[in-house]
Amino acid sequence: MDMKLKQNDIAWVKVIDQKKATGSLRKAYESVKGRDGTVENLYLAMSQTPEVIKPADDHYLAILHNPNSPLVPWFAELISTYVAILCGSKYAFLNHGENFEFYYQNRKRSKVILTSLHEETWCETLRPEGEHIVEALKFSQKLTLNPAKMHKKDIADLRDVGFDDEEISYIVQIVSSFAYWSRMINAFGTKIGENIGFSNTK
Repeated sequence: MDMKLKQNDIAWVKVIDQKKATGSLRKAYESVKGRDGTVENLYLAMSQTPEVIKPADDHYLAILHNPNSPLVPWFAELISTYVAILCGSKYAFLNHGENFEFYYQNRKRSKVILTSLHEETWCETLRPEGEHIVEALKFSQKLTLNPAKMHKKDIADLRDVGFDDEEISYIVQIVSSFAYWSRMINAFGTKIGENIGFSNTK
């Protein structure tokens, strides 16, 4: 958490401080606090719905930090970052853009890729990473911006470039979840804290 921010500056809704949390909220905060003992602004902004905090974090961990996921971590973070950009969630795209760069392990190339996501030039930029990556981002864009237009063919197109149904299911979960996270962050007006990416992860 950014200690320079007052509790009321973290979000547009009332935020209950860690020190003042009791009952189910205190328990929720304990379950999601970082290695420095603080809770990220994302979860502080959810303090009015304490029962939602841990399940939301569990779901996030299950789709992005699951050792059984068939998706390589940089690819999963790439999808997350792109959905956040499409939703205009600076909080989410800064955090997950940093995670993408960490996993990609080539800062020069990863910065080019992130720029292409913002500029919508990724169709060409990502071709060296593979046609399947490009197709997955097309799918992610459509599901984020035009969910009512999704069709069986969209799944078939992913299969055609080599994704199996388990991988497709993870892609769908990531896109859908980050549309949720981004909309919630934007609706609460959640401010970005001092910790970006993995810096405060347990």
